[in-house]
Amino acid sequence: MLRATKAVVAAIAVTAGTLSLTASPASAAVIDYANCDALHQDFKYGVARSKKAANAQVRSGHYRPAVAPKVYAANDESDADKDGTACEVSR
Repeated sequence: MLRATKAVVAAIAVTAGTLSLTASPASAAVIDYANCDALHQDFKYGVARSKKAANAQVRSGHYRPAVAPKVYAANDESDADKDGTACEVSR
């Protein structure tokens, strides 16, 4: 019984350590980037405020941006055409 308990505790410790390593840029503190070059360091194809806006970018010939409403809200000044995607990248 003691051996099984140690195995369960070890498995939980390993799992907890793994989960903490899988954070994405969007889940970290929201950053107001200075410009699109800075935003592209973390979000290669820009940031959309919703899935609908991201899908519209793909339909219009752009790469698919990340969907991160909080990051978009902090950087909406970088959305020059006000289409719901900041710093989009054309193909």
